[in-house]
Amino acid sequence: MKIEKNRDASKRLTVDIYGVKENNYSFLSLQIAKKFNLSPSEELIHSFSGIFQKYSDNKHLLSLDWDVWSGYMIVAEDKKSENLVNEIYDWLMIEGIPQRKSFFTKFIQLIK
Repeated sequence: MKIEKNRDASKRLTVDIYGVKENNYSFLSLQIAKKFNLSPSEELIHSFSGIFQKYSDNKHLLSLDWDVWSGYMIVAEDKKSENLVNEIYDWLMIEGIPQRKSFFTKFIQLIK
């Protein structure tokens, strides 16, 4: 999967992760939220073409989005939140994109 930092049409800093499937939105969002102590600040919006939810740590506000055209996006909702988006980008570049482990993978790790 490819990860890029960009600016959207509204000039907001975004991290785009290409190749993430819709059914992985919740898993990836949960991993980011846990790692960076984020809580949902608005209700989840799920339409036929996209999924969107804003998260906050009481200092920063970002949106974790997915749509059929762009894939998964992490969006800074204001200028001060760009620092957090940059931190998440750095973490993804070092650690990689969190992946669900299959039952078989978990089983092999247990017996090692």
